[in-house]
Formats: sequence, structure tokens, C-alpha cells
Amino acid sequence: MKTLFLNFSKDPNGLTENLAYNSFNIANIKTINIVKKEIKPLGQKYSIDDQFKEICNEISKIDNLIIGTPVYWSSMSSYMKIFIDRMTEVMSENPFKGKSLYLVVAGSDPSDAFPHIKHVWEHVSKKFDMNLIESVSN
Repeated sequence: MKTLFLNFSKDPNGLTENLAYNSFNIANIKTINIVKKEIKPLGQKYSIDDQFKEICNEISKIDNLIIGTPVYWSSMSSYMKIFIDRMTEVMSENPFKGKSLYLVVAGSDPSDAFPHIKHVWEHVSKKFDMNLIESVSN
């Protein structure tokens, strides 16, 4: 099974990645650090450099999708929110369909944000026909 980890943290080798790699019984994880990608917010003019569709193409080829965010100001990172907003653009082709989804929420005290972030991904996973398997935080 192929697994992709979308790291929505500003720190490519930080706590979010550590939790993603150590919380689930999954081997051979490929990581995409979103902080190193060009993804414009929904509604802005996209340049040729925008990499959202490229990432969706990678997602279409995998079985398991791990998504991870740190908690910033009691919520998900802006990288994650922008990605969710952009997902509406690929609803018809739906590269997320049938994926097993794993959620990681990390922070110094993620307890206040975890229920909200999990709720958002429960909704998104239903809308995009994904199976939310497990959600973890530190």
C-alpha cells in the first residue's frame, strides 16, 4: 500500500512529522512538506507555479493519506485551510475518493483545537468519499 503524508507545518522535521511517522502502523511513507510548495488561496489568480493539482495527482496514486497540522492560535495551520478550500476545485475528478485518511494534530497544547480540526476533516472526508481511520494528537 502506498502512503503519502501531507505535512501542513512550517517545520518540515518537527513534532507534526514525528507524530505522523510514529502514531500509525504504516511503513514506507512519502512526505510532501506543503510549506515548500506553491499553493495559492482559493479565488486568487493561479500562476503556472501553483502546485495544488500536482499534489492532487500524487494523492490519486496512493491508498493511505496522512495529514498533519500544528495548532496555531487554537486552529489548523493556514496551509491546511488553504488546501481544504482548494479541494473544492477537484470535486468532480475527486482524487481523494476511497483513500484511508489519518489525521495528526500537534502542538504545545492541542486539546482545545483537536475537536474542531477533527470535525472539519470528518466533514471533508464524507464529502470526498474518504475513510477517516484514526485521528491523533500529542
